[in-house]
Amino acid sequence: MNPKLKPDGMITLVNQSSTTIYSGMFPGVVAGKYKFDEILIDVRNLASKAGVSFVKAEIEGIDLKKKKLLLARRPEIEYSLLSLNIGTTTNFTSKSSISSDKKLAVPIKPFSESLEFIIDQDIYKDDPSAKPFVIIGAGFAGIEIAFSLRNRWPKRPIQLKVKPSTKLTKNILRTIHDLHIEIIYDNPSALYPALICTGNKSFKWIQDSLLPIDNCGRVLTEDTLQVVNYPELFAVGDCGVIRDYPRPSSGVWAVRSAKPLAINLESISKGIKLKKWKPQRKAVQILDIKSTNKESKAFMSWGELMIGPFNFLSRLKESIDKKFVSEFYLIKDIDSEMFAEKEMIKCRGCAAKLAFTPLSSALNKLELIEPSKDDSIDIGRLNSSKTLIQSVDGFPSLISDPWLNGRLLAFHSSSDIWACGGSVISAQSVVNLPSLPNDLQQELLFQVLEGINSALTIQGAKLIGGHTLESRKTSEDTFALGIESSLTVNGIIDDKEYFWSKGGMKKGDQILMSRSLGTGIIFSAFMNGQVKPYIIDSVLKEMNKSQHETVNYINQLTNINPHSKIVNACTDITGFGLLGHLSEMLESTNIDQLKMNLEPLKIILDLDHIPVYDGVKELVDQGFESTLSPSNEIFLKNIEGDKNLRFELISKDFTYGRSFYNTMLKILLDPQTCGPLVVSCSSIFAEKLIQKGPWVKIGFISE
Repeated sequence: MNPKLKPDGMITLVNQSSTTIYSGMFPGVVAGKYKFDEILIDVRNLASKAGVSFVKAEIEGIDLKKKKLLLARRPEIEYSLLSLNIGTTTNFTSKSSISSDKKLAVPIKPFSESLEFIIDQDIYKDDPSAKPFVIIGAGFAGIEIAFSLRNRWPKRPIQLKVKPSTKLTKNILRTIHDLHIEIIYDNPSALYPALICTGNKSFKWIQDSLLPIDNCGRVLTEDTLQVVNYPELFAVGDCGVIRDYPRPSSGVWAVRSAKPLAINLESISKGIKLKKWKPQRKAVQILDIKSTNKESKAFMSWGELMIGPFNFLSRLKESIDKKFVSEFYLIKDIDSEMFAEKEMIKCRGCAAKLAFTPLSSALNKLELIEPSKDDSIDIGRLNSSKTLIQSVDGFPSLISDPWLNGRLLAFHSSSDIWACGGSVISAQSVVNLPSLPNDLQQELLFQVLEGINSALTIQGAKLIGGHTLESRKTSEDTFALGIESSLTVNGIIDDKEYFWSKGGMKKGDQILMSRSLGTGIIFSAFMNGQVKPYIIDSVLKEMNKSQHETVNYINQLTNINPHSKIVNACTDITGFGLLGHLSEMLESTNIDQLKMNLEPLKIILDLDHIPVYDGVKELVDQGFESTLSPSNEIFLKNIEGDKNLRFELISKDFTYGRSFYNTMLKILLDPQTCGPLVVSCSSIFAEKLIQKGPWVKIGFISE
């Protein structure tokens, strides 16, 4: 949908994965003609470019009366209009023909799992005595996969399970015979690995939804693509079928329905009469025989007509497929003139905080309070033993999923409590929403608060109140949806004696870090459309984990060793990067060292052992950095700097020379959202923490 033409209001795309696969090229991947990445469409990036919110979630059902989409492990989403474009799953109902062992019988969908299954079977590709690999189903999909597997496995026995009633053309049969693919009509041995290609069926939640469906489980629609009796619902692609124009499932019809769907969604939102769409009765399908770059042939069918095999048909299919999938390649050449001239989008998350210099200068001028040097402030005793601590944090939303943003905010804000060795007990929120209609504001607020609450609940904490604001400016930034939130978090320390401060590092202490670095760099690249989807997925998965159990374990270890202080100093890595926050720790430590007439300490950082998220170093080399990073360069002066505030960077391997060193400097300055905890502790306890995980040793304390 053209972003300039999209309807007013909020549009949300829900998908179980951040990518989708172009099925037309999957046989080429199996044959080795294409790489898997070449057929992936980045749905998250596509949604962003279209001005659409993206929610990565599994759909569990639909509440037709309340107009809610039910999702797994997260709250439902309300809708006024809903378009179902969910495809189908593999249809196999007969257990008699399929092994009960899931490791030996895998459906073709999802494609990522079936490809993994095929790759596992590659060890037998040149073994003519291996157990036959069986393709169950002799439709176009099954036959093409059989042809692709023969190209992949030159010698391995391959069987194609065909129904006795199936009619195959002479040319198809001849090709199957020439490729030494055995046709079988009886059920294969349960011991043979099998790939199930037995057509499509709808998802169970569709069948259970009470929506009108045909005998294949497809949702019945009018010729406007609206679901019969449900004008606010649309269904296209394999999951839907126009009741007056029955047709088999095919990607051809799915692709061609996209434009009339977009037109009608825009029309219904604007109160315009919808257009009718009549799909063509027949569709051209091209079936590759030998999908290699050296030699390729293909059949072409149109209804009952079948021609081929011809070389030009294979070339035609390749041209059509590549042209289609290229339209979704949104990542541009980093070296292009267009990109070079483009101003980098201002980073969000913790990278949106005020830079160190203006922040510290303002606080130093303020005489009313003494700023706390620790991550959380002591605000009083609850009883004779427990101490109440408090912290506050917030930022413009990082991504376009309000629930996940709320959850990340809660984890990020809780980190200040964890960094003091505390347990979160409650929180209050302030949510700033864009100026939108009441129903949209209600839904956004609900999703944000549910996200916050879900992150607090797993810690045994409660969301006890807050405040809302309405922005006086409209944000068109799809990354944030115009939402800015903050959280005041309350925690408790069971014993004040074991409060973890920023200062207090000891000579010989080991420095441990709880997770990888690089979120600022990754999201800078993401917001500028220059990062691979699997990188964002893996980073968000890690950020979406609470670190409270890690803190709880250390406190349990403390209880077992009551006369020992496990953690001498601790902080969480946020806006000022690893180097900035370690500088705070070192400065606080050395102030106390000098007061006691002791030599100031220094931090030795081992660059080889600092954990970094996948793809970060490559993005740094491409010129990406958080917009807050240049301000953090003030901390570089501490490398081999003043004796009272000094870092030494070491590495056993400078094979990559100055380039490696400069890349690591950028990573040390990178602001983190939901970043790691860093502790300074003795060697004895460091080993115990590393054994338990997730800690990694990144350096040590020296004079």
